[in-house]
Amino acid sequence: MRSALALFGIIWGTIAVVLLLALGTGFTAASQKNMMTIVDGTFFVMPAKTSISYQGFPKGKPVNIKSSAIIELQQYVRGVKTTSPILIQRTNIGWHKKARSKEVYGISASFAYLQKINVKQGGRFLNKLDVDNKAFVVVLGDKVKQQLFGDRPAVGKQITVNKIKFTVVGVIRKDNLNVYNYYKNKVLIPYSTFINLFGDQTPMYFIVLPYPNANSAQVAQSMRAFLGHKYHFDKDDKVALNVFDTTAIFQFMRWFFIALQLFLGICGALTLGVGSLGVANIMFLIVTERTHEIGIRKAIGAKDWQVLWQIILEALVIVGLGGLIGFLLSYLVVAVLHHLHLPDWLGQPVISSSSVVVTFVILSVLGVIAGIFPARRAAKMDPVKALGY
Repeated sequence: MRSALALFGIIWGTIAVVLLLALGTGFTAASQKNMMTIVDGTFFVMPAKTSISYQGFPKGKPVNIKSSAIIELQQYVRGVKTTSPILIQRTNIGWHKKARSKEVYGISASFAYLQKINVKQGGRFLNKLDVDNKAFVVVLGDKVKQQLFGDRPAVGKQITVNKIKFTVVGVIRKDNLNVYNYYKNKVLIPYSTFINLFGDQTPMYFIVLPYPNANSAQVAQSMRAFLGHKYHFDKDDKVALNVFDTTAIFQFMRWFFIALQLFLGICGALTLGVGSLGVANIMFLIVTERTHEIGIRKAIGAKDWQVLWQIILEALVIVGLGGLIGFLLSYLVVAVLHHLHLPDWLGQPVISSSSVVVTFVILSVLGVIAGIFPARRAAKMDPVKALGY
């Protein structure tokens, strides 16, 4: 019974380590996959107010950047691959007798590439011709489409945006949850058409994508220099033009997930450590119960190291058997979890080779520790006293 309870402690501890690491691995993979939809070196740039006086202009001057200058960045700033202004206006949209108040986004043709947006089959996204011709075309978020058209097809139909007729050319597809959840209730039109409808506003923010091999710090500085010269603010004024580099999120989250895995591993190892204490207690009891046997072995010539390794080996057998059963049960639990509909943010648990190695190392160390102290006690026994003489 004592051995069975010690074995159960090891089994439970092994399951805790393996499952915690498996869940952590799945969560990390799912989170990184979602992060990569926005973390690809993209800059989110927010114009604000100057914090440094420049060329006679006092600090606190609003930086009013226009869409035309944003588009020019890819032409005049080295390292910029593509850009898109983001102009936002809430207005009424309608189809037949249905009407809704929605946020209309004025964006460039590259916006789909920048934000990883895909449209449903049979439609398309806005293109360069739409922008150049200031076309009255629109891409709908899927929720907007459902509210106006229900299950009827929307592509090719005409809706009104601010009482002006627009042709629906695409509907956002639900294949990227981060993107879909944000834009499912939005209406996207060419920024040039937006300016005709609502005026040439200063965007709350805009998106810039550098080339993969470009130095992001140099691109940000060159962008500030170009826009600073154009709109009269100091190129070193980071408050006037706040550039948020998404790769900074990735670096932070990478270390966060490493720390999370370590934390989960430590939690599981502590549970396994409690089980190893049970094994150690069992081995002390075994040594006590075998005092006479150990005395006989030493009396007929057994060396200290032979007695030592006998006890350690028995402890390793208990720990190893418990670990093996724990691994098998962990694989069974993970297999069951794969057939359940887990939340997308949690991901699918994965028993990685690294988690197997970590658990094996922990089991080995704990097995030796659980056996070494009882074994030393057994090895140091005086055979005369052990035999009761």
